[in-house]
Parts: sequence; C-alpha cells; structure tokens
Amino acid sequence: MSGLARYLKNIGFSVSGSDIASSYYTKILEDEGIKVYIGHCEDNVCGADVVVYSSAVKEDNPELKYAVSNNKYVLKRSDLLRMVSELYNEKIGVAGCHGKTTATCMLAHIFDAANMEFGAHIGGHDNTLGNFVAKGNKYFISEICEYKKNISNFTPDIAVVLNIEADHMDCYNDLDELSSCYFEFLNKAKYKIVCADDTILMKYDNSDKITFGFSDNADYKAESIVNNDGYYSFEVVEKSKRIFKIKLNILGKHNILNALAAIAAARTAGIKPKDIKRGLKNFTGIRRRFEKIGILGGAQVIADYAHHPKQISLSVASVRQAVTGKLFAVFQPHTYSRTIYLKDEFVKVLKNIDNLFIYKTYPAREEYMEGGSAKELYDMLPNASGYYENMKDLKDRLISEVGKGDVILVLGAGDIYDLFSDELKQIK
Repeated sequence: MSGLARYLKNIGFSVSGSDIASSYYTKILEDEGIKVYIGHCEDNVCGADVVVYSSAVKEDNPELKYAVSNNKYVLKRSDLLRMVSELYNEKIGVAGCHGKTTATCMLAHIFDAANMEFGAHIGGHDNTLGNFVAKGNKYFISEICEYKKNISNFTPDIAVVLNIEADHMDCYNDLDELSSCYFEFLNKAKYKIVCADDTILMKYDNSDKITFGFSDNADYKAESIVNNDGYYSFEVVEKSKRIFKIKLNILGKHNILNALAAIAAARTAGIKPKDIKRGLKNFTGIRRRFEKIGILGGAQVIADYAHHPKQISLSVASVRQAVTGKLFAVFQPHTYSRTIYLKDEFVKVLKNIDNLFIYKTYPAREEYMEGGSAKELYDMLPNASGYYENMKDLKDRLISEVGKGDVILVLGAGDIYDLFSDELKQIK
C-alpha cells in the first residue's frame, strides 16, 4: 500500500491514508508529504475522491463503510495495482509463497543497471531502491501476492513463480485450489518462468515454460557453487552455456534460486549478461531479510521475515553457516490460522532448534482461534527455552545467556521486528 501511495503522489495525486499504528513506512510517507492518520474513522476519508483498501481490511471498517455508503470510488489494492500496471508497455509479475520480495528487488537492480525504463513495486524495503521505483514506463516489475486470490487480478507478460506451498490456507479450500490460481496466473503470460525444483510447479504442463533451479535439466542453473560463510558464489548456466560467474551479497543458498529466477526473467526481457551481473552485485539486501539490527549482550542480532516453516528452516540453516558461536532463535507466529494449518510443519522445524524462544502471536487481521496461539505451539516444543509476552523480559533473559560471537536470529512477519529494535535502541 505504501509503495502505491508513493507512486500516486509521484505522478501528481493528493494522497492520504491511515493505519492502526505508526511505523517505519508511515514515517517515510509523512516525510514525502503524504498525510497519515493513525487509527480508523470516517473523517479520514471525507474529502477523498477515491478510497483504496487492502485485503486485510474488514467490511466493518468505519472508513470503508463510509466510503461505500457515500458512493466514493472504492478500489481494492490489487485493482489499483492492476490499473497502475496497465500504464506500462510490458509487465513482469513475480509470485510464490516465499522469496518474491528478494527476486523482485534483484530484478529491479538488474533493470536499473541496464538503464532500462521501468517501474518496480516491491513488498519490502530495498536497502537502496526503497519500495517503489519510477524510472520510465516501458517495464513494470511487481511482486504478486496470492492472499485472497489477489494473484488473479494481475495479467503479466512475463510471469515468474518461485514456489508453491501451503500458505494463506484460510483463503483456499485446499492446496489444489491454491495451485490452480498460480497456474492460471502463468497461463495469462506470454512467457512462463517456473522453478524446476518445485514438485507442484513441475506439474504445470506447458511446453513453452522456462525453468530455473539446481536441477540438471533446468534452462537456467547454477554450477561450481562455493559457500563463503553463508554467502554463495556460482557460475550461471543458460541452456548449457556458462554466461558469467557471480558472488551474491546476501546470505543463504536459497537466494541462488531467487537470483536464477531474476536472471531468467531479465534474459527473457533481452538484458545482457554483463548488466545482469552488475545489477546482482548492486543488490545488498532488504529491510527485515537477514538484516543486522544491532548488538545484544555481545551477540549480533539478525532479523528475518520468515514466518512459514520452510522459510524458517532456510533462514536458520543460512545463519548456522555464518555463525561461529551459539545460535539463539526468537520466533513470533503470524496469525492463528497459519499456526493451526501448519502446526505439524512448525513443530517439525522448530524442534531441531536449540536456544529457541517463542514470542506471543501477532494476530494481524484475526481474532483468537483455539489451538492457534504461540503459547499452544510452545507447549508442543519440549526443546524450547521459553515463552514470552513481554519484550523486556525476553531481552533480559537473552542478555543473561548470550555472549560475544553468538547470533540472535529474530524470526517473524509481525511486530517482533519493531519491538526488538526498540529494545535495542534503549541499550546504552
């Protein structure tokens, strides 16, 4: 939402908005001259001609109710995104249950390095590009979310799907329905780019699909892979031809796949290998993705957005490769429904983590659901070191146990990042 707000302000609209609390993003908007209201009430939208709402906003929201009853022009966020995309000649949509923010940022850096005319809509905050880029109207690059089937509202020319896994299952009857939405997204595109290592995506039957991955038969793959304390270098192979060697500036072997996806999309758009390599080198990371946020008790604190079992597993494995001391993990579950649906997978991943701390659930849009709280998850993890509902108490416990050379990995998509960051700021 904030990226779209910035775009509309950039092209001349008077923009205002509201959120339930102040944040890093609301501060950016205010600094750029956008009026931000904290809290929701109908007065906030009285003077607006158009009202845009995200899928997380419920029908009984006072601003949405007022807008509808007073015949305002009301749009879903995904509808606005589609309308913005139609101002561009070519559209690239990056989808998947995880990795799409990173792959979208990589693509934006590649297009920037190639001096292409493009816009980019990013679901996170790139260290240098932010969350919206406006440098011309030839290509539009956007990550596309599957929540509430928003993926169905975007029609790409180049479609990239990184992976398909059970997530947002409160919006789908089953995994087959979720997969069908992804397949329909691919069907609408002229060029279809999919991961050759994903078992569900390999069921997508289309002879024109372009593949990437570690698999030998992938059109774009990595060879001569070298691990440098969690940072990977590799040679990029395009249809049996080696086109360049690259070392990524971000942690994690899984980011090789994100890079290969971005490379495949960039090559499909006609970008030269030398520009792709320069763009990937320029990418140094995203806020809340393996971000170093401070020091606590001598230990490095790293925050990662991981909130799905697969993401958590990849994140922990990546940091383990880089840490010399002990690894401490703090996990905050995101929504009760996700915890319920994926409880067995969460337990399977979390039970293998030593020095694990569970923080109370970030409910987001949901009311409590029996069996879905962080405390109920913690009770299923005999290995866990503690459950906390107060950040200061958790900080004090960690200080008493960590030492120099250790790493604290803060995991979750909720308010755990801001809470932990605030505690770190208070340390002299």
